[in-house]
Amino acid sequence: MKKIAFLLTLLSFSTYSQIKRIEPSNWWIGMNLNEITLLVYGDAINSLKPSLKYKGVSITKVDKVENPNYLFITINISAVAEPGKVKIDFHKNNKLVTTKEFPLLEREKESANRASFTQKDAILLIVPDRFANGNSKNDDIVGYYEKANRNDESGRHGGDIEGIINRLDYIQSLGYTQIWNTPLVENNMPKYSYHGYAATDFYKIDSRFGTNEDFKKLVIEAKKRDIGIIWDVVLNHCGLEYYFVKDLPTKDWLNFQEIKTKTNHIKSTQLDQYAMQIDKDKYTDGWFDDSMPDLNQRNPFVASFLIQNSIWWIEYAGLSGIREDTFSYSDKDFLAKWTKTILEEYPNFNIVGEEMTTETELAAYWQKDKVNADGYKCFLPTLMDFSLTENLIKSLTTNSNWWST
Repeated sequence: MKKIAFLLTLLSFSTYSQIKRIEPSNWWIGMNLNEITLLVYGDAINSLKPSLKYKGVSITKVDKVENPNYLFITINISAVAEPGKVKIDFHKNNKLVTTKEFPLLEREKESANRASFTQKDAILLIVPDRFANGNSKNDDIVGYYEKANRNDESGRHGGDIEGIINRLDYIQSLGYTQIWNTPLVENNMPKYSYHGYAATDFYKIDSRFGTNEDFKKLVIEAKKRDIGIIWDVVLNHCGLEYYFVKDLPTKDWLNFQEIKTKTNHIKSTQLDQYAMQIDKDKYTDGWFDDSMPDLNQRNPFVASFLIQNSIWWIEYAGLSGIREDTFSYSDKDFLAKWTKTILEEYPNFNIVGEEMTTETELAAYWQKDKVNADGYKCFLPTLMDFSLTENLIKSLTTNSNWWST
């Protein structure tokens, strides 16, 4: 009987020790954002009770949701906390079943006051898969759906982070002082994944590009040449193959979760006081594409996840700026909170938002310090100027006449 009891205890420990993810995987001391919510994912883990004992760190809230595979643990990291490994114990029926370490790291000197890109910079846009193949061994990776095929114009061609590192001297010789890469995070989608805008893991560099450490090396090597790295962020949507899409935490994790309605792309709904609510909802909540589910930032757990992820990458990799994709498609209140939180953490930081319109009044709505008729206030420092681009092209390609502008 004792042996059976021991085996049952061991089996129970093994089962509940299979916590698959804790995101973010670490944080830093001395951050302005010092209360964060950990997304914990594993098999039937919502019956576990977390606890920790670490000076200056405390659990302030534990949330269970309808999916038993998730726990959301909010922790506070006070000013007296020091770098180290916080051990989070997970109990079931008053018995310890597993312990996970959560590292608290020391920030790099002057991290909060980091310099960012400005109008003085020359920025090179790189689509990493199309730029240079520095390591052919990572072209095809076990567990990834799409393999390299340079004969397919929509397929993956093998470019990677090592290819960029190898050509930093060349990039510097051209006079560039910043590099904006299209998203490098994992896009493990069955096809058309090279562009990077259908993430399947916001915390992981796609293995066909390299590793998180490889990306950090790129930032370090670029800095040696006075080149900053701008991170491409997608807040609006992710890819269908994301684990939290295939195993949804809550019934409102995604917008139009059941019917998968596509966005109507009517940007003016966001500032038109006469716009119908259904049109507003279809714009912000509609899916960008059939393979790109729309994230519901009104869900507080989704909002925390996205905000923390952006700050995590800035701090982890030493980024010099953010370019945010499909800016106005996300929830308005969330966008205000996201921009404000980042700028409170990094006062000199620059974020450029993609509002793809040639109508300046639509783009200006999101600009920091813009006084809007509806009282809405965002904190976005910069916007991509598609209107200027269009008019520059017209000035070079259109003959002057009575009707020209």
